[in-house]
Amino acid sequence: MLHLDYFFLERLVTELKPKISGASLSKVHQPADECLILRLWNGRQNLKLLIQIGSGARLHLTQQEFPNPFQPPRFCQLLRARLKRLLSISLPVTDRVVEIRFAGEDQSYRLMCELTGVRSNLYLLDDAGLLIDALHKPQDTDERQLRRGQPYRFPPRKERQSLATPGLTPPTDCVTAEDFEIWLRQLSPMSKYQSRCLKKALEQKNSATAIFNNFVTSWQQKSGTAALVDFAGRQQLVAYLPIGVEAIKSTDNELSEFVDECFSPNQQPTGEIGARAHFRQLINSSRKRLQKRQENIARQQQQGESFAQRRQLGELLLANLHRVKKGAQQIEVTDWTCTPPAQVIIPLEPELSPQQNAAQLFKRYKKEKRGVEHIERRQQETATELAWLDTLLLALDEATSSVDLNEIGQELRAAGLLKTTKNEPQNRNKPAAQPVVRKALTPNGLRLFWGRNNRSNDYLSATLTENDDLWFHAQNMPGCHLVLKRDGRKGEFAEEDILFAAEIAAGYSRGRQAAKVEVMVTQGRNVSRPRGARPGLVTVSEYRTLIVAPRRLDDEEKLD
Repeated sequence: MLHLDYFFLERLVTELKPKISGASLSKVHQPADECLILRLWNGRQNLKLLIQIGSGARLHLTQQEFPNPFQPPRFCQLLRARLKRLLSISLPVTDRVVEIRFAGEDQSYRLMCELTGVRSNLYLLDDAGLLIDALHKPQDTDERQLRRGQPYRFPPRKERQSLATPGLTPPTDCVTAEDFEIWLRQLSPMSKYQSRCLKKALEQKNSATAIFNNFVTSWQQKSGTAALVDFAGRQQLVAYLPIGVEAIKSTDNELSEFVDECFSPNQQPTGEIGARAHFRQLINSSRKRLQKRQENIARQQQQGESFAQRRQLGELLLANLHRVKKGAQQIEVTDWTCTPPAQVIIPLEPELSPQQNAAQLFKRYKKEKRGVEHIERRQQETATELAWLDTLLLALDEATSSVDLNEIGQELRAAGLLKTTKNEPQNRNKPAAQPVVRKALTPNGLRLFWGRNNRSNDYLSATLTENDDLWFHAQNMPGCHLVLKRDGRKGEFAEEDILFAAEIAAGYSRGRQAAKVEVMVTQGRNVSRPRGARPGLVTVSEYRTLIVAPRRLDDEEKLD
């Protein structure tokens, strides 16, 4: 899970100061329990400042859209009522505590953003530094107690040697990279992943003194390369990337944009806030339940595999009734249907007649057959339900706006997985009359349309696709429905147009990161939606497949 250390917050605050200081506060949103969005106007542009606490605590400008609850939570209402203009932003102590000063109608206020992991919180203070309220109830400790109307106290910190001490250099006994890391962790401020990154640089046979001096210089100048780095399979952000350490991606400026990208829902689960995170949790919970059901069905199927043998035994017994003696416990007969013929022992119930024994076998056969048919039906229903949930997960990954999330929410409500809150009107999340689809032109100028989610996929396949159009879908995986329109042209479609359409269908599927994807191609007349099926699920009577490399289009490549 990504998080921001003190160094990263310090650089972000330095970058944010000229952008947001003096900006008017137009709105405060709270899309989730642990997240605030401050909408600001700095005289030149509208900005959105995201503040999130919890395990993925962060603070930066964002371009992402987050749906908001119908009723603003209590702390959000308080900030809306009190705060009018953002005056300044700073880091008052060498800890992950950001202080944002605001002007109100009656006095000035301070919003203390403690971004210290699981114990993080937001506190609103008055001009005298007294606590007005907190986003979550403060957790009292022996070292710190916070009460409304009482002075705010910073989180307790361990006393460590300052990183800014003049002439500070690594001691001579820092022989190994591990020794170097241990010494770095004794300095203040120093974070776990920044020290590990410096340790990595030393493992490249560089000088510990040179590495440390370069880092301190970058820190004092608040400049250098910020990066996303892999630490033994775990990705983390570091504010200062040493020379020789490989990064997944990096930047030398616009840290807010970089952090926003790293925390985006498409990159990290920690980037999901509010409705998006809630929807994914609901879908994953339903998938786990269905997968458990599949395991139970598989066990039942194994237990019922002997039903066909009951019928065979019954038929063999009927053919050998004349050989059965009353009161016999079993009979050995020859099964001439096998090659070579085999001897079969049929167990009998002594108290029943031969005819009754045969009838008992057939009765058990019919009962078990009905059970197996029921199991197969449940297995198919479960597989279909899982396929539908997988399409919802893909739609969440592809969602770029509140409209997209709203349509996913509507689909979850219709399926009974999401309930509308009591105070939320039924028509608030009503979807648009006509679903929005993506569109583009092929190399030869034919129109392409493809869905953004299940609702738009349904609309595309049922309404936009005509009999002579070509319909595309990634084979055996969640993906968009895509139609290549004929637009009145006669004859065969150009091969380059077909390949282009198949590449787009692959690019907007679960296989978008794969080197090659198999894509179904068929005429529109072969596509139908079964009655009562979940949104986005269709049947295809016949098709051919193409293997292509996935392609995604930039916005400027698409039709207006």
